[in-house]
Order: sequence, then structure tokens, then C-alpha cells
Amino acid sequence: MSFGAFVGLFDEHLLPDTSTLALSLPGSLPAFLILLLSVITGPLLDAHLHRYLSFTGFILTTLAFLSLSFTCGAGLYGQGTYWAILLCFLLAGLGQACFFVASSQNATQWFPQRRFIAIGITSAGAAVGGIVYPLAIRFLVGKYAFPTGIRIFAAIVGGTGLFAAVFGRANPAVPPRKLGPLCRTATWVDPAALRCKPFLAYAAGVAFIFLGFFALPFFVTNWAQNKSLGVTQDIMGGDGELPAGAPGFRSYWFLIILNGSSAVGRVCSSWVAMRVGDPLQTQTVFCVLAALLALVMWPLAGNTATAIAFSVLYGVFGGGVLGLVASVVADLVPGERKDCVGQWTGMLFLACALPALVGPLMGGAVYAQFGDNAVGWFTGGALLAAAVCMGLGAWVKEREKRRVAREKEVGSREAEV
Repeated sequence: MSFGAFVGLFDEHLLPDTSTLALSLPGSLPAFLILLLSVITGPLLDAHLHRYLSFTGFILTTLAFLSLSFTCGAGLYGQGTYWAILLCFLLAGLGQACFFVASSQNATQWFPQRRFIAIGITSAGAAVGGIVYPLAIRFLVGKYAFPTGIRIFAAIVGGTGLFAAVFGRANPAVPPRKLGPLCRTATWVDPAALRCKPFLAYAAGVAFIFLGFFALPFFVTNWAQNKSLGVTQDIMGGDGELPAGAPGFRSYWFLIILNGSSAVGRVCSSWVAMRVGDPLQTQTVFCVLAALLALVMWPLAGNTATAIAFSVLYGVFGGGVLGLVASVVADLVPGERKDCVGQWTGMLFLACALPALVGPLMGGAVYAQFGDNAVGWFTGGALLAAAVCMGLGAWVKEREKRRVAREKEVGSREAEV
């Protein structure tokens, strides 16, 4: 969610001659690695290997952003080195993969009775980072120039990662799942998940979410500039000063507002899911509403006030879509296999890895070829397809629940006779 801040810096200053499609790759590549490696980190977390993963993630992410500070010379116009930047974000993706499943896994273990709201609060941390990190990047780079600013930013990222590594741990009351031989498929893939029809339908829906959702946050600042909804500001003059720039609403604030609203949406959707008792149905409704916003309100926003309203609403409902993924998986896992929540989560995200890689690239191609409005149509179409798949999963889940209830009722009657 924070990569939009880097897109602006690269597009405006460091890599001005690089295509929009190429600029999307440093953002989509970490997402691909995070999801791809979840099939490995999930079972490791079920085995209570949290500390090993967290310290590995702390080292890799800190090293990635420290390395990024050396990829752009003195931070002057056009001094960015694309292949080096890409490698740094690849390393960052490896580090972030170590933290990705752990946050929801810890919440599920420590708060099993209120896991929906606990996961929602944990997920809101990602949205808070989506507020703090873009602001920190722009301030630090503007005040200290790119190399020094990114090194300070690396220290901030490393500090938060170290905090998670030191204090994040598994609940000792939950018995660890024994990790099987590393060469066996069953160690990483649970065959029971492949026989669960609601889970399969839901996995297809989440794949569509990752295909289209992030195109809007990636290009929201460009959208605001192109439609004259906000003004841009070159913060990288290379002299370490933060210029005043032209007066007006800064276009990067749309990303900040969207991420801030996402935190609200993640917590509120989890509360609604807890009250309704079915996170899958709740997420389906939020997904439909987010799709309608992308299809209708994104292209029709004609002034700053409407654009701010869009950012708030899309952040709220989009945050609800993203924040409920882990809750739905925990709810779909059968009671006798609750020690496999991490494994099922990893399998789900593995299915979403390729869509997460090609989705922003497709969004960048759509933006370059057809303009701003088409990005909204692309995202809205993907979210509607996701809602259809999730709705199908909810219907199958409800039908199976009723079938089991009828079988129990028949069994109890026969026992009475």
C-alpha cells in the first residue's frame, strides 16, 4: 500500500524515462514473493517457529532499504539505477514474507474466541504503516535528499521489525503442529483444503482481489495530478531542502487518506463479521461496494472534494476486503484441523501469488494505454469477479452447514426411536 509513495519519486525524479509498466514491477514483485513464500512460512508458523522467521525478516528488510539508498547516486534528477532498485525491492519482499502470515497467526492463537476483531486490529497496522511510511519517505527525502533520507527510513523499518521479532511469539497454550519431512508435499499442502469447496471458491475470489485491487493505490497520485485534483511537488532538488512548491492540495495526500481510511475499514469490517458471525458474507458485501466505487466514483470524480470522498470510501470498503482474508480462512478451517490454519493460509496466498505479480503490471499497462478511468474499470471488474467467487463460496458453505444440521437431526431422531 505504501509503494505509491515510491512510484511518485521514481516517476517524477529518479527514473523519469522509465515506462509506467516497468515502474509497476518493483511494487508487484515483493507482493508476489510475499504470497508465494506464504506456503512455506504458514506451516513453519504452525510449528511455532515465529522467532526464526521474524529475525530473518528483520535482517532482510533492513538490508533491503539500506541497499536502496545506494542505488540512486546523490539523488539528483535521473540518477536512479532501475535494476539495482528492482533487486532491493526483491530483497524487501523476501523479508516481508517472513512477517506476512505471522501477524494474523498470532492473533488467531492468542484470541481464539474473538479472532475476527483481533485479526482486524492486527491488519489495521498495515494501514497505519500506509500512513506513516509515505509521509516519512517524502519528509526524509525532501529534507535530507534521497541517500540519507532512505537510510533513516531503513532505520525506522528495522526498528519496527526488531520490535516484532522480540515481542511477537506463539501462544504456548496452543500445541505446535509437528513439521513433517521438508521434501513431502503434505508438509506444505493439506489435501483436506483441496477437498473443501468453499475454500476453493474463496481462493479464486482472493486471487481476483490481488489481481485488481492494488492498481488504484499505486496510481492514485498520478490520477490526482492528471485530473488536476491535486498538485505535485518535486521534493528531490538534491540540495537537502524541502521547497514550498505551488499552492494547493498535495496529490500524495490522496494515498495517505486512502490508507488511513483502510485502517478504519479493517477494524469495522471485523466488528461487523463478529456480529454477523460470518466473515465471508461480510467480505463479499464489502467487495461489491468497493467494486462499485472503482467503477463509478473513480472516473466521475471531478473536483478535490469528490476525490477525497472517493479516497475515504474506497479506503474503508477496500480495507474491509483486505482485512478479512485471514479471518475467513480461520473460519473455513474445520475444527479438527485448527492446527493447520497457517498451512491453509499459505496455500491460499500461494494461489494469489501470480495474480499479485501480473495485476499491477496489467494496471500499469491499462493506465499507459487507456488512461486513468480505465484503471478504475480494471479494478472494479476484478473486484466484481472476486465477489461472485466469494458469494459462491458462501452459498456452498451455507448449504453444507444445513446438510450437516439435517443429518444430525435425523441421527438424533433415530437414536430416540
